[in-house]
Amino acid sequence: MKARSTLALALAASAAGLALAPAGGAQQFTRDEVRELERGEPVRRPRTQQRAGQSFVGGTAWRVIPRPIAEVWRGVEDADHLCDMLPQCVEQRVLSRADARRTLRFTHEYGPIRASYHVRVELRPDARDVSFRLDRSRPNDVRDAWGFLELAPYRGELDRTLVTWGVMADPGSRIMTGVLGGAVQASLLRVPDEMYDYLMGPARARYRD
Repeated sequence: MKARSTLALALAASAAGLALAPAGGAQQFTRDEVRELERGEPVRRPRTQQRAGQSFVGGTAWRVIPRPIAEVWRGVEDADHLCDMLPQCVEQRVLSRADARRTLRFTHEYGPIRASYHVRVELRPDARDVSFRLDRSRPNDVRDAWGFLELAPYRGELDRTLVTWGVMADPGSRIMTGVLGGAVQASLLRVPDEMYDYLMGPARARYRD
């Protein structure tokens, strides 16, 4: 297991006592999941939990992107285009950018509902991983959120990258956790799919070696 999981899981556990699937889970796929990954399809493991009056939704998702890890990482580092890789994201602002730490504001639209929030992001280029946490010092339309993103060569192949994405969030609204709860959770777990669509579509020629 890569050291990345230590930071991300410690962050999650200390924040709310909830754990996300560790990176080691990427080596414990079922046969069906392996077939899905080989076909270029996503693998998702949703999770919901109630804790101390909060309703968390999220889980872990994986997908193989047929591009070298260095190119995919360049896309992750490109703070000005992160909104292109997030579901229902309609607007973003980079508020601070210092070395590997950044603060960003994102706005998403779910039908008639518009929600904005701020996150603090930490990148670790050597490990090819990212952790993020809701910035509570700024105004947010969600109650809590944190997670991680990890890149690794898929089965040691240099031209294919396995994206591992983990997230848990409390949208902070009965509408978002109730009526739209399933849609919100599905959206949270679509990040690897949005990355695939962006990096293999509009940004196919971008970030090349």
